[in-house]
Amino acid sequence: MRVEKSVTSITWIPSEAISGMPKVPFEMGVAHSHDPPPDRLEDLDALRATDAFREANELRAWAEFDGGKPVDHGYSGGGHIGVTRIKLGRRELTFPAVQYPLIQAEPEVGDG
Repeated sequence: MRVEKSVTSITWIPSEAISGMPKVPFEMGVAHSHDPPPDRLEDLDALRATDAFREANELRAWAEFDGGKPVDHGYSGGGHIGVTRIKLGRRELTFPAVQYPLIQAEPEVGDG
């Protein structure tokens, strides 16, 4: 039997989180905030394509059992980083994000 579990966290910039001097580029249209993400994520790639978040961390783990004993296990998922878009007049500049190496510990497997 195979068991899979996952969780995804998203960082985004809500408009109400920006105040004071840092808000000036947002008011000028140079930078932008994000709409709140949906309560349930159906298509993370589509959200990334529409620049709906800054970054997402998709954690997935799976294990296979035979007779109640673990026989195989692993990770999948990973980090998803949006791009930075800056508008200058009619031009929009896009800066690709730099993704850091993924850090994962080896799974701990025990009886039961």
